[in-house]
Amino acid sequence: MSLLDRKLRRDISAMRGQVLTIALLVAAGVAVFVGSVSTYVSLRSACERFYASARFPEIFVTLKRAPLSIVPRLSATAGIVAVEPRIVREVIIDWPAASQPVSARMVSLNHAGDEQLARLHFRRGTAPDPGSPRDAVINEAFAEANGVKPGDEVRVLLNGKLQSFRVSGIALSPEYVYAVKPGLPIPDDRLYAILWVDRRAAEAAFDMKAAFNDAVISLAPGVDPQPVIEELDRLLDPYGSVGAIARRDQPSNRFLQDELNQQRVMSITIPFIFFGVAAFLLNSALGRLVGAQREQIAALKALGFPTVTLALHYLKLVLVIVLIGSVLGIAAGLGFGEAMMASYQGFFRLPDLPFNLTPWSIVAGVAISLAAGSLGVLTALRDVVGLAPAVAMRPAAPLGFRRSLFETFLPGRAMTVRWMMMLRNMAGRPFRSLLTVVGVAFAVPMMVLGIFWRDAIDQMIDLQFNLIERGNVSITFSHPMDRVIIRDLARLPGVLAVEGQRIVPVRLRAGQHSYLTSVIGLSSADQLRRPHDAALRPIAASPDGVTLTLRLAERLGVKPGDVITVETMEGRRLKRDLPVSATVDESIGMASYMDIDTLNRLTAEGATISAASLYVEPTALPALGRSFKNLPTIESVSMKAYTLSSFLEKIGGLVFVSAGILTVFAGIITVGVVYNSARISLQERAWELASLRVLGFTRSEVAGILFGEFAVEIALAIPIGLSLSHGIIAVIARFHSNESFQIPPVIEPRTYLIAAGVVLAAAAGSAFVVRRRVDQLDLVAALKTRE
Repeated sequence: MSLLDRKLRRDISAMRGQVLTIALLVAAGVAVFVGSVSTYVSLRSACERFYASARFPEIFVTLKRAPLSIVPRLSATAGIVAVEPRIVREVIIDWPAASQPVSARMVSLNHAGDEQLARLHFRRGTAPDPGSPRDAVINEAFAEANGVKPGDEVRVLLNGKLQSFRVSGIALSPEYVYAVKPGLPIPDDRLYAILWVDRRAAEAAFDMKAAFNDAVISLAPGVDPQPVIEELDRLLDPYGSVGAIARRDQPSNRFLQDELNQQRVMSITIPFIFFGVAAFLLNSALGRLVGAQREQIAALKALGFPTVTLALHYLKLVLVIVLIGSVLGIAAGLGFGEAMMASYQGFFRLPDLPFNLTPWSIVAGVAISLAAGSLGVLTALRDVVGLAPAVAMRPAAPLGFRRSLFETFLPGRAMTVRWMMMLRNMAGRPFRSLLTVVGVAFAVPMMVLGIFWRDAIDQMIDLQFNLIERGNVSITFSHPMDRVIIRDLARLPGVLAVEGQRIVPVRLRAGQHSYLTSVIGLSSADQLRRPHDAALRPIAASPDGVTLTLRLAERLGVKPGDVITVETMEGRRLKRDLPVSATVDESIGMASYMDIDTLNRLTAEGATISAASLYVEPTALPALGRSFKNLPTIESVSMKAYTLSSFLEKIGGLVFVSAGILTVFAGIITVGVVYNSARISLQERAWELASLRVLGFTRSEVAGILFGEFAVEIALAIPIGLSLSHGIIAVIARFHSNESFQIPPVIEPRTYLIAAGVVLAAAAGSAFVVRRRVDQLDLVAALKTRE
């Protein structure tokens, strides 16, 4: 073993605490980068495999009723490869264990489960036998949530009568990877099911002999779906089409793609921040570490070791630290990714969801860490080898101390000798002090980034479920009802308030932009659903215009005052140009609002409602839910308590897993930064501190000077870090928002306090460890000057 290799081994042993904490910085950066990138790639690959094997369609059409005889005409449309006509209806399941009606979507099967498009992936059991009127396949999410197995009976309310179906199989579908009840943003697997039945059973149940009301369509590779959609809308307009949509707007796929896009952004932004901070700190820590060995480097240089050999020696130190950190980081990234994929298991229903490490992310993570560490070492080494060995072996010349700017802010009585020494030492080494302040400052937003998600979730819940949707029960009807039904609902036991709403499918057009959605008709006196602007002020729906959520306005490229075309997709399909009266701020979904009377005039269907919001005495909710099971006009029921529970279970659970892991990594970075700053400061100032001990200063006084400087640097760094946190969170929230959810950039005071508290705790722990080093300081060794 060479002399330098023995030195390297002894250095690593002597500095094992610093080596480990610097390696942990590398590990945190590598783990977040590798874990985030690999999670995104694994989720995307699983989605693409399922879509390909199940032949997921490119276009989806919903209409009122069309004869099967038109299918060949649809198939002949340029660009279309296959058309699968179906019968699809929303129904109610009588599930005895549920305290409220269980909604379901019934979908017909033309080929006993072996469809041309949107094929089922069977987990257990089989498809209904051809012609079987009483067999059904049920989706896996509902089956797992309610303990359903093949052979069980499911009773469905059809045409006012209960009909029993035998569960022949449990399956997954590419259409319902994210199965959500219409009108709700969050799936509730306990209260929403998908049922697939043989076509003959659907025809008999819904009087759809030789007809269909839904179709899925595949296109030839490379075909633009928009011209095909326009042609389909023209062909199916006489049959009550509510508008064809492309795959990107299919509800399940849209949410899945939003999550994929968010995960992709996360795999870029958050690792960039973590890795950027970790790389900066690695560069700084290793640079200062080499600088502290100035005399050793000079002695080696005097003994004839060339600069290149010395550079390789210290690069080996970097390599050892980075390899230790990378091994830990890859292992932690594997755990991070597996935890994320496990949280996705109950969120997205895919046949398989394995986590696979992405090789290029490992290579990139290690390479970036090596580059950052090497740059810091070589920069520090260049400054030392540029000096003559005789000069470099001596301690650095004392600083030319003078009155500093800091002293002007302290009263004369407070300016003791100890304070003067601390402040003038910091002012005399501004670059070193700046590095410490910046390093600790960047540790603060790392902690905030890990824990602010709970603040964002709380804000989303408060905005959506307390300010906007103030009722605790929402119901939708199977068809538009006369407003007199509001009086009937108001007489139900426990109902304290009820308000009717009209929900109409529309296509909004603005120039070359269009969007198929629903407009919600509200009364200006409504209190149970009230849109709010960005300042959280309630906004009443304008009688002369349409109100859009901010993200929908951005999608259409419009702002208040611009005119858009509103085309109703039911009834007489009337069109009307209306101004955008206002934009409102909502965290979930992309909604639009109109005055209910204006909307009813637009549909020319009279004073009708299609949904209602209720505020019910909480103790009366179970009995009211059971009574809704016997009302055939009700298509679905949603209770806020269940929706909130599902939101926290699905969205909150997924976010909190990621946030918890990021918080751990942020804590590692924080401890690594603070400990290394204190430890390297001791190495750099060992000669000065030993001199003070010889002059008669006690151990406590010497430690007080060192830690006083460190305390000042911490005190400067925390406010800077807190101010940086707001900007970083604003950027993260903007990049992570999508059409399904908008992440509010909200940071509660408790989050700032926790982040600052972790930094202070890390500083206190580091001070305790370094204080022991001060007490054990070898005065002779520290003061010895090599000639």
